[in-house]
Amino acid sequence: MGELNHFVPLFHRELHLQNVEIIVADISTFEMEASYDRIFSIGMFEDVCCFFSQHVTNYKDLLKKISGWMKHDSLLFVHHFCHKAFAYHFENALEAGSSNKGVGWAHGRTREKSLTKAMMIGLLGTSSVVAPCLLQICFFISREDVSVVDQWLVNGKHYAQTSEEWLKRMDKNSASIKPIMESTYGKDSAVKWTVYWRTFFISVAELFGYNDGEEWMAAHFLFKKTREVSSS
Repeated sequence: MGELNHFVPLFHRELHLQNVEIIVADISTFEMEASYDRIFSIGMFEDVCCFFSQHVTNYKDLLKKISGWMKHDSLLFVHHFCHKAFAYHFENALEAGSSNKGVGWAHGRTREKSLTKAMMIGLLGTSSVVAPCLLQICFFISREDVSVVDQWLVNGKHYAQTSEEWLKRMDKNSASIKPIMESTYGKDSAVKWTVYWRTFFISVAELFGYNDGEEWMAAHFLFKKTREVSSS
């Protein structure tokens, strides 16, 4: 997030945008009085079960919070990655305990589990990520807050190709990336983190390209604010 916080203002200046405000905050505690015509959530609902509390009803809690920032005719766009049928945790088995039987990167030997912890905390910002299923969010929509206007899927091959391109660009620009890795992770860990990032890109490409992109994919939802009913 720190990198984006540095890059976005530069991008805004190039485009001569004057009406953009950057707020870095924890969504579980963030509150504001402002309301908006359009709200976009990109890649946040995968993490909301980890950061908001410890329950799947976080989706309902988050939608309720966001609805309070929507005007009566506002629209909310939500993008999140998902599996076509199953919801599960990608979690760090070292923290989950020896009896944990979680799905995903948590399995494997101690070295693999250490890689799990490093990748998930260092790359994703958390040691526990929820991979929702396609329609999971729909089960936690309160009619008092928002309702679905439209929903559609984006084949996983798009994200797979994106990750492959990230990997190609990283390898092509390895010389210029090296000092960035050193300043971010320290000189002693720069090579290790370069390998972690390459592993992450390869994993994403394989995961979302699997089954011709019809297994893991991106889900898009468009919500509208539920109109308030007068008590009279």
